[in-house]
Amino acid sequence: MKTTRWLLPFTSDVDMRAIDAVVRLAESGGATLVAVSLISTRNTSSKNDVRLEKIMQSKDFLEAVRWKALRLRVPLEEYEVYTVDTLQSIVTQAQELYCDAIVLVSQGEREALLSGYLLKRLLECPPTRLLVLRLSAQTEPAPRGHLASRIQAWMQRLLWQSNGLEDEVTEPQVPIWIRVEEPRRGRV
Repeated sequence: MKTTRWLLPFTSDVDMRAIDAVVRLAESGGATLVAVSLISTRNTSSKNDVRLEKIMQSKDFLEAVRWKALRLRVPLEEYEVYTVDTLQSIVTQAQELYCDAIVLVSQGEREALLSGYLLKRLLECPPTRLLVLRLSAQTEPAPRGHLASRIQAWMQRLLWQSNGLEDEVTEPQVPIWIRVEEPRRGRV
């Protein structure tokens, strides 16, 4: 029996809401999620020209996806790729990892997981099927200390789980719109 495999590319801006929506979609679709963090570099033979911030974002993304997938029991594969040509690397990874579709997330004007340029290029000439999740845009800014309170809540949940206590039930973030794009003939 062939399993469905969805590529989730990442280049910038870890967005927990988008990650949660993608993992929940993979859970409901019975798909294996293939998370690929693409780190842009000028020279593939040297990782020295990459900013530490980009490497940390990549690690944060992969850890967040791992945690969400583990929690929902979604099969997951993780990859970190250093690349000179990010768009071509997405296409190559989708082919080499036998992915049936690429998952893209849109949140209004805000970038979510993938840069706007790459999102636009993939929509213009899809190399394979695209699963496009359009989440509602958040209009109000996050309150001060929001990250600290989220980390504290996350740590509390981990403590509860390690002690065998029941985790609080949260209402899932449901995308307001999902579209599947079939590839057109043409080059990327």
